[in-house]
Amino acid sequence: MAKFKIAQREQPPKKLQHLRQQKQALWVDLKSYLPLLDITYSSISSIAGLVTVILAIFISSKLMQSSRIPVKKLEKSEPSVNLSTKQFVYDHQAAQLERTNNMDKYDFNYDRFGIDRRSELTLQEFWDVYDAKWPVVLTTVMDDWPARKWSTELFNKTYGEQRIVMKAVQGTLKNARGLALPLHLFIQHLNDSSPTSWTYLEDELFLQQRPELYKQVPRNLYTEEDFFPLFPKEVQPWDCMLLWGTAYSRSSLHIDPYNWTGTNAVLKGHKKWKLFPPGQDDLLYVPQDGACGFPLDCFKYNSPVDAFEPDHEQYPKFKQAMYLELDQFPGEFLIIPTGWFHQAYNAEETMAVSGQFMNRNNYLIIMEEILKAGSIKRQRLPAYFHSLLPPDQVKYLMSLLPKSVLRKGKKLTEDIIQQVERKNQKQMKEDETRKEIEKKKKKKQN
Repeated sequence: MAKFKIAQREQPPKKLQHLRQQKQALWVDLKSYLPLLDITYSSISSIAGLVTVILAIFISSKLMQSSRIPVKKLEKSEPSVNLSTKQFVYDHQAAQLERTNNMDKYDFNYDRFGIDRRSELTLQEFWDVYDAKWPVVLTTVMDDWPARKWSTELFNKTYGEQRIVMKAVQGTLKNARGLALPLHLFIQHLNDSSPTSWTYLEDELFLQQRPELYKQVPRNLYTEEDFFPLFPKEVQPWDCMLLWGTAYSRSSLHIDPYNWTGTNAVLKGHKKWKLFPPGQDDLLYVPQDGACGFPLDCFKYNSPVDAFEPDHEQYPKFKQAMYLELDQFPGEFLIIPTGWFHQAYNAEETMAVSGQFMNRNNYLIIMEEILKAGSIKRQRLPAYFHSLLPPDQVKYLMSLLPKSVLRKGKKLTEDIIQQVERKNQKQMKEDETRKEIEKKKKKKQN
């Protein structure tokens, strides 16, 4: 297996330039044979490696002629796009056309203007019809999740004194304020909500800091291919967000950080969704700036509109926006494509877990978001960057991150954790002081 090694120079040696050109020409055929030969997710960067591939293609072609073995291609969204020379803009209209054409390959009665619920979906059909194209609900991937047994009693008894991050609303969504408080206080008020007063636990790190809970939310067939673990640990996105809201609570209308493919798994309750196909930013009044707040810088794409209670006087163009609606119930796993604005509304007390993945169909979009944020300069990418296989492009890009960015990312996570812990210690001292005062009062009364 010939593996690509990251070079410190911008251009390959002159003796290898013509070989790289040949290798690029072989890309379309090569990607068809890699899965059969078990050379997936590696790249060719030497004469020996190129010879290996040529021999492998020759041998494989003979095998295919004799045995007619079908070969599954490792497909990419835009294999010819070179991020080193120009910005990548994902063509969502082309993706929809591709989706429509791919539907003819499969024997399923698709809802062309709604969201399908699927229980027996092959990985190839997922890639062809849904991934980076259209939302889908998977109805069986959570059947064996230990997290399905989570309960209010479990969290209150085991983690009640530990602090969580949440938001509280009095009035409308624009009045939301962030809080950090002991979990048992949030639980005490789970049934105290109204259309103008509600709370929503949205904690990025609670599960990630507790391995005994984190492991109860496993990966599945459709999310297993994920390039985010190739990021340095200091800047890896937090990938398991606990969401627990009262009735009437809701998220903002937004696109996820880095424009990744998002997931949402409902453990109990009932979520309502509004999902907006790409290309409607002006109708959603999306501002052009704002940081995502993650360890590795990226832009934030949040709309000020509350899609469940829109103010048409302030946002008149929102009336023209088109969207899909969905009711999601326990045991259902929603996959939200890149580029889709979405907002969730909890119709009753609801607990869920959200996540994300970066794969062959959205990695160029995510890398472009990283480049746009400026932590890595596009000029540092070599001319042959696009000839690398997807995971190797990600590895190369991450190798260019300055150490200062890694330090900043690590410090950001540590600061958030320490801030919550300091508040926890402060609250414990306040609780102890309050208890002492109450004891003294009782003694005086006696």
